[in-house]
Amino acid sequence: MAQIICPKCGQQVPDNVAKCPFCGAPLQPVAASQHGPFEAGPSGKSRGVAALLAFFIGTLGIQYFYLGKAKAGIIFILITIVSCGIITSIISLIQAIMMFTMTEEKFEQKYVNSTSTLPLF
Repeated sequence: MAQIICPKCGQQVPDNVAKCPFCGAPLQPVAASQHGPFEAGPSGKSRGVAALLAFFIGTLGIQYFYLGKAKAGIIFILITIVSCGIITSIISLIQAIMMFTMTEEKFEQKYVNSTSTLPLF
């Protein structure tokens, strides 16, 4: 029996259940190849949009505001001011590449459903 990863809690669950037995989130088994980077995931956020924001204006932390992590966006702006954007430009470039290449499930777990205040890599 195949297993899928719950987009909310990140636990592996059987693909034949409608709800996650750990957190109760509704599950939609969608193959990664059927889900493009610019389509909205279960949270309504697109990893393609977040990656483009990180690439073009990531030093301002816009990708974090888009993902609903305002504290992380403010921290990123403060780091940009202190470091003149050198540190945050490198970090946001790496983030953009990672967001484009990771699976939708990993993106949701790492950046959207994370309890971390500032999810970096």
